[in-house]
Amino acid sequence: MAVIPEERKALKEIKIEIDKSKVFEEEEKVALEFQKFVEIPGFRKGKAPLSLVKQKYYNNIKEEALRSAIREKINELKNEYEIISDVNVKDISENENNYEILIEFEVIPNIEIPDLTAIEVEKKIYRVSDVDVANYIEELRKKFSEEVKVEENREIQEDDIILAIMEDYDKDGNLLSKEEVYIEYKKDDLDERLYNGLINKKVGDSVEIKFDDGTKQVFRILEIRVRRLPELNDEFAQMNGYLDLNEMKEKIREQLEKEAQLRSEFEYESQIIDKIYEMYPFEVPRRLVINAYQDIVKSMEPPKFNSKEEEKAFQEQVLSFAYKSVIRDLILRKIIKDKNIEVSDEDILEFLKLRGEENPQEYLNRSKARGQYENLKESVRIKKAFDYIKNLVRTKVIVE
Repeated sequence: MAVIPEERKALKEIKIEIDKSKVFEEEEKVALEFQKFVEIPGFRKGKAPLSLVKQKYYNNIKEEALRSAIREKINELKNEYEIISDVNVKDISENENNYEILIEFEVIPNIEIPDLTAIEVEKKIYRVSDVDVANYIEELRKKFSEEVKVEENREIQEDDIILAIMEDYDKDGNLLSKEEVYIEYKKDDLDERLYNGLINKKVGDSVEIKFDDGTKQVFRILEIRVRRLPELNDEFAQMNGYLDLNEMKEKIREQLEKEAQLRSEFEYESQIIDKIYEMYPFEVPRRLVINAYQDIVKSMEPPKFNSKEEEKAFQEQVLSFAYKSVIRDLILRKIIKDKNIEVSDEDILEFLKLRGEENPQEYLNRSKARGQYENLKESVRIKKAFDYIKNLVRTKVIVE
C-alpha cells in the first residue's frame, strides 16, 4: 500500500503548549465562578471569601482552568484543521513555564485531485434482451405459483418440493430430535450428500446421511409437491397491474433498461473514484465511516440472521460500502469546493426532468415547503461534480 503523506492523514496527534501564566489567569476567572455557586459552612451561598474558595477548591479550580485553556487552544486549531471528532487529551506534562499537552483528533484530510485527463476508465453498457424480459416474467410467475401434491407414485425430480421428517441421531444411535422439514430439490441449492441421497427416491422412502463424528440424520419422505405456475396471458398481466400481456412486456423492458442504465452509471462513477483515490490515496476518517455505516443500517429493514457468521459478513459488507461512500463524498466535496460548483433552481428542474418527475416545478415547491430543498440541491451539486469529471476523463465504452 502506498505511503500516505502527513497532510493526507485524518488522524492527527500534536503537542500544544500553554503558558502557565495563561492558566493562572483562567484560575482567577474560574474561582470567581465557583464563588457564585459553592456553599461553605458559615457563609451564605455566593458570599464566601474568594481566598477561602481558592483554598478549599484549589484542585478543582486548577483542573477546570487548564481545561478551559486547552479548549481555547483547540478553538484556535480549528482555523488550521477541519476537526470532525472529539479531541482526546493523551498526556499532560509541565515544566517551569509551560504545560505541554499531547492531543489527538480526526480531521478532513487534504484531498488532491490528479490531472483528470490522464485517467482512463471503461464504461459498460448493458443490453436488455428478450431473454432478460422472459426470465423476469418467469420469476414473477413463480411468486404467484401454487404448490400441488403429486398423486402418482413417481421418483423425485429436479425442482420438486419435498415434505419430510428429519431425525437427528447421536453417535450411539439415540434419537435427539425430530421435525418436519421442507426441501427444495435443486442441485445448486441443496447439500450435495442430501441431493444425491434423494435421487430415485419416492414417497415412503428414507435417506440416511452420516457425518464424520459418528452422528447421522435420517429423512423420511412424506410427500412430493410441484409448483404450478399461472398461465402467461392477459389475465396474469392484469393481476400485476398491467392492461395486457403486451404492455406488461413493454413496461418490464423499460424497467430493466432503466436498472441497466443505473448499474452502468454506478459502476462507471465508482471506477472513476477508485482511479482518483489510487493516484492520491488519503486516510479515511473513522468517524465519517461510522456515521455512514449507521445511516445505511438505519435506512434498511432490520435483517434476520441465521448465524453469527452471517451477521458478521453482513456488517463487513455494509462497512466496506460505507468506507467507499466516504471516499467518494470527500473527493466530490473537493471538486465542488475547488470548482465553486453552485446550483440554481433551473439546474434542479433540469435534474428532476432527467429523473423522470412528471411535474418538476411542483416537486421543487414541495421540497422547499417540507425542508428538503438543501438535500435536493446537494444531489444536483454532486451530479454536476460528476459531470465535470466525466467530461475530462478518457472513457472507453464497452457494450455487453
